[in-house]
Amino acid sequence: MKKIYMLFAAAAISFGATSCSDFLEEDNKTGETADLAYNTKIGIDGLIQSAYTYTHGWWGKEPSLGLAECGSDLFYFGYDNKQKSLMKYDLSAESLGNNTADNPCLDEYWEMFYAAVDVCNNALKYVPTCTAIDDIKKAAYLGDAYFLRALYYSQMVAMWGPIPYNAEPVSSINNNPVRVPEAEIYGHILDDLKLSMENFKKANIMSVKTATATGRASYYSAEALYARVALYAASWLGASSVSGYGNLYTEALNAANDVIANSGAKFYSRYSDTWNMNNEEATSNTENLFAVHYSNDLSAGRDNCVPYRFSDEGTGNFNSLITRTGYGRNGGSASLLMFVSLWNNGCDDLGNSGQKDTQVFWRVAAGKTTIKSKMTGTDIEVGKYYSPYGRGFTRYLPSLYLWQILDEVKETDQRYNGTLLTSYRIPYELSKNPAKYPKMSEQEFKDYEEAYKEDGNYFNGGGIAILYSILDGNSAEGQALQAEAKDKYRLQFAFGGDIPVYTSGDPATALPTEGGKATSDVYGDARYKSEKIEGRRSFPGIKKFLDDQYDASYPTYDISYRDIMVLRLAEMYLIKAEAELATSGNALNTINQLRAARAISGKDNSISGTVTIETILKERALELCGEYQRWFDLKRTHTLIDHIKKYNAQASGNIAVKHYYRPIPLSELEAVTNRSDVNVPQDANGVLQYSSTAEGMWQNPGY
Repeated sequence: MKKIYMLFAAAAISFGATSCSDFLEEDNKTGETADLAYNTKIGIDGLIQSAYTYTHGWWGKEPSLGLAECGSDLFYFGYDNKQKSLMKYDLSAESLGNNTADNPCLDEYWEMFYAAVDVCNNALKYVPTCTAIDDIKKAAYLGDAYFLRALYYSQMVAMWGPIPYNAEPVSSINNNPVRVPEAEIYGHILDDLKLSMENFKKANIMSVKTATATGRASYYSAEALYARVALYAASWLGASSVSGYGNLYTEALNAANDVIANSGAKFYSRYSDTWNMNNEEATSNTENLFAVHYSNDLSAGRDNCVPYRFSDEGTGNFNSLITRTGYGRNGGSASLLMFVSLWNNGCDDLGNSGQKDTQVFWRVAAGKTTIKSKMTGTDIEVGKYYSPYGRGFTRYLPSLYLWQILDEVKETDQRYNGTLLTSYRIPYELSKNPAKYPKMSEQEFKDYEEAYKEDGNYFNGGGIAILYSILDGNSAEGQALQAEAKDKYRLQFAFGGDIPVYTSGDPATALPTEGGKATSDVYGDARYKSEKIEGRRSFPGIKKFLDDQYDASYPTYDISYRDIMVLRLAEMYLIKAEAELATSGNALNTINQLRAARAISGKDNSISGTVTIETILKERALELCGEYQRWFDLKRTHTLIDHIKKYNAQASGNIAVKHYYRPIPLSELEAVTNRSDVNVPQDANGVLQYSSTAEGMWQNPGY
């Protein structure tokens, strides 16, 4: 089984590690046994640190976004996506190794999560016996270990369903793993979270500000995860599915209520401040309940690394899509790269296409942060304007459905402007030609500068150069906008018109457009012949993960130190509302409390009418898009197939009941001695009907 179960206790030893290669070395250089090493302060501190490092392989990484967000109703894959087969539901159980062209990395995540669990199990074994730390520190570290074990298992059970459950450190090869029913796994997870809360309370580690270190968990982290897990189990398996836990919706409701009332987390008055890089630090963001922490020093390993793989004798890295190492940087978040279009795709300040020194947009980098204006002949500094637009990797683009539901609330809800990047703007100095761009006085430009400084972002300076409009380009309104835009800026409609983003205005059939246009309908020339203008590469972006603060030392990062919020306050309101929907509570009132916090000042952002699960799912899409939850939301609410067929034409042709589960990696099945060909059926809602007859290590149905 690629040694997934051959995880040695000594392998987790870490002594003040400062680089990727220092973490979790299988070679015990000190000659100490685990018993001796983990009876020292540095040894036990390193063990807990190691347990956290595995979070960097999932949160902030590219393949996990494919597994958690895409192949859903909210995102399509773009031109240069690396998980196309996954998102088209054309995936298999094959393990693809170091392939980075099209790889869901399921085998690597299987290994990574089990390795992470084993480090947690070692912590749970050795922390209570360590004489080098006091009882308060022991309680804090046990809180960490129980929380992380629950977190890792919650990801695994949501992807694969029944899985082997390891409650103790693994000291020898197990060639006969047993898949445990989902309800039992969820019971273990909830048990762990209760123990985590007990220990955090004993250590008085209640909030993120009092955690054992930056980016570590606290009492309310554990309670927030408890609320999520209880809701997941209730909606997927049933309210009474987990033995000993009564009504799981009530469990979720009570936990969410307590977090909302007592955690100290609070909303920003401006939604954009939730995502401002000045507030990215885990201990600083007021809405954060638990975040994966990345060190601001991207050239050092420290806590940005994913440990070496055990399957490669502790010497090999996970796939580079997961590690994001190289270019002088060791790990970090790739979220800033994932949702941005190829915005620097040819448009100079005369309106000509092609990559020229005089083009309006240049993907700035160290040594190239100026553009020579053809109109003035001078070099214009554009770094602070263009750096925050990212690098345009064209990995994921919003579905027409996501764009539509955000557009529905744009007049009243801050989340439209806080989420969607629908225009690219240029500095005033590049828009001086009144024949080509809208007139803007120096005072107007100064006003723009003040506006974006106030907002904390850089998306409002200067004139429009590229605009994405949700209108039908062939409608009267669309044609009027096109007339206004002509000779001023490039206009791309959602559908219709000269250069649409999607092939259709129907979310069930809309696909990103492919290929350029030989002759522009608007200009009568070949300026849009370049395929770089196609919808797969030129589309409205998601801006809440962009590095919106300019760093002159490296203007366009290929990686970010942004901490990734795993649990935050807004989700607690959404969990509460869904639990109230299931228990006859006032879900509408709870949703409107959240919407009031997200309202544009002076606007009524409330909704009315009957709340259904579709109401909840829409609100979760508005709030949580891109945050590693959407696929799981559609799965657990049994709406995956319905939503794919309604809103994602890329995936609708292949989606089937079997896709409620991910395949067990083939490499794991080939390594065991108890492989079984039993076919475990799924019920009408997609849930595996596990029974005691399902012996051995078997594949999920249909793969």
